[in-house]
Parts: sequence; C-alpha cells; structure tokens
Amino acid sequence: MTRSGDDLRDILNDWAGGALAHLGDVTCATPVAAEGGASSETWLVNARVGADHRRWVLRIEPRGHQVYQDPSVARQYRVIETLAAEPGLPVPAPVALEADAALLGAPFFLMERAEGTAPPNDYHRRGLFADATPAAREAMWAEGIALMAQLHRLAPAPFAFLAAPGLAPESDGIAQELARWDAYRRWADIPQLPLYDRARLWLEDRRPAPVPSGFAWGDARPCNMLFAGQRCTALLDWETASLGGAESDLSWWLFYDRMVSEAEGIARLDGLPDAAATIALWEAEAGRKTQAMDWHLIFAGYRFALISERARNLAIKAGRLPADAWGEANPAVRLLRDLLND
Repeated sequence: MTRSGDDLRDILNDWAGGALAHLGDVTCATPVAAEGGASSETWLVNARVGADHRRWVLRIEPRGHQVYQDPSVARQYRVIETLAAEPGLPVPAPVALEADAALLGAPFFLMERAEGTAPPNDYHRRGLFADATPAAREAMWAEGIALMAQLHRLAPAPFAFLAAPGLAPESDGIAQELARWDAYRRWADIPQLPLYDRARLWLEDRRPAPVPSGFAWGDARPCNMLFAGQRCTALLDWETASLGGAESDLSWWLFYDRMVSEAEGIARLDGLPDAAATIALWEAEAGRKTQAMDWHLIFAGYRFALISERARNLAIKAGRLPADAWGEANPAVRLLRDLLND
C-alpha cells in the first residue's frame, strides 16, 4: 500500500488520542519512511508526549507483499514485550499495539527507537564494520555473540506462544522448525529447485535426536543490531522468532556471514572471528558445547535460500530485479549447494 507521511500523521494523531491517552497529550510529527526493513513497512516517528520529545518506530504488518507466511506484528510485539522485561538485553521498549486493521489496512505497533547504526547487509564491503579498526570489529562481533547467548539462556516457557500448534510436537524444537519451513516452502511462490528436495532429504536422513524447545531470535545477524560507540544499543527484528533453539541462531549467523563473503567472492574483514572462533565465543558465553552444527548449518542454508528466493521473486514481479535474478544468481542458493557438495 502506498501512503503519504502526512496522511499517516493525521491517522496516528487521531488514534493516539484514545490508544495512548495513558501517556498524556501525544502529538506525532510527519513520519519518515525508514531505510531497509524490506519485509515490513517501517516508519520513524517523532512525537511530543506532554513536554517530552519521543522517538518511535512504527511497524505495519505486510499485506499482499509478504516475505513471510505469517508476519504477525502481534506476535512480534509479544516477543518484544517479553524480551524488554529482561535485564541487560538491549531491546527497544514496546509502546503500543493496534490489532485492528481498519486504521492502516493492517495491524501495527509502536516501539521506542534506539540510537545507533546497523552494519549493512554487505558489511564486509562497507559501513560500520568496514570503517572500524580490526579490534573494534572484533569487539562488536563478540558482543553480538554474547547477547545472542544471553537470549539462549532465557527460559522457554514465556515464549510458548511461538509454538506452531498442530505442526509437530511442541516439546521438540527441531521437529517444530522442520514442519514450519516445510509449510513455508509449500506456501512460497518460488521456483521449486531440485536443490530443495536434495537438502530436505539430507536434513531428514541426518536429523539429530529430539532436543527441548529453546528460544531463538530467528534472524540473528549483525545487520539486525544497532551499535553506538562500539556497544550494542538494540537487538531488532523478531519476525521469525521461534522455539528452534540456540544452534538454529548460531548457524544462521555463520551461514549469513559466509553468504556475504565467500559466496560473493568478498574477502572477510580482518578482526572478525572465523566460524570456529565464533562458535567458541558462543560456547564460552552459553556454558555448553554446541550440538549438530553441521546439520544446523545446512538447515540455515535451506531456510535462507527459501526466504531469499521468495523476496527475490517479489522484487522481480515488482520490476526491482531482473527476471533472471534467482536460482544460481542467488548467493544463498549457491552456498547451500556448495555445503551439500562438501
């Protein structure tokens, strides 16, 4: 949906008179569309609450241009509420959720806006990490892994709402995630490459023993972190949060790093720990050894290939990418193939 910032301002101000009345007198300035956020419509909102200046982020649930099968902002908001209550986690505080789609054509939520800069998707090439010294890069990377491990130490019970009822036993995080992404593959409008059948058979043949459910970020990447003065100020993006467990996040982080370096023919930046050192950092913070990481890396590649092909297909249909920008043109697909061949 195409909307103007001025129209959005007027709607928000009318809505705030009731929904945010508990905060006091709220007046929103004209929102500004945020950069990035390809999977959800995201706006930056400056507001006056009484005499105070507030900086918020508005996230609107996608309708008709969905990268994810179930992009529920209500679920994301509940994750943020739960995490923001945890001491020591830099998760921007939630402000309000609006479940009624009548106002903006879809549900939406507001959360506080953190200060800081995120590394871009191609962080080995440009941006925050590329501009930093090797020592500063290493420190930011290590903090990201430490915060991820802190997420993984959380008790899963408060996140029970993330289970997908009826797909698989809720006590088995791996079974839950396999079923969830099988459903995603059936739903996604993407070319059904033989590689996906090969990967799924590999995953089934080598499936690890059932493990208890554990909270997982879902999109654990440096790009979903804000840094200021080399310290992390925010963990962001909870659209694919799950009970898939710690290894699903760590393998996602490692797969993505290889995808934006090795699969693109880009040298990794000096100072960034390699896969073995990254796993060792996580193990030191988590207080245990990783399990079945080879399996989880293939599973991360399988998921990433499906998601990125869905996003690319939407971009091709919208004319933002050339018609052949899929399959072998997709570094996630190439890296998944290479991992299976190793």
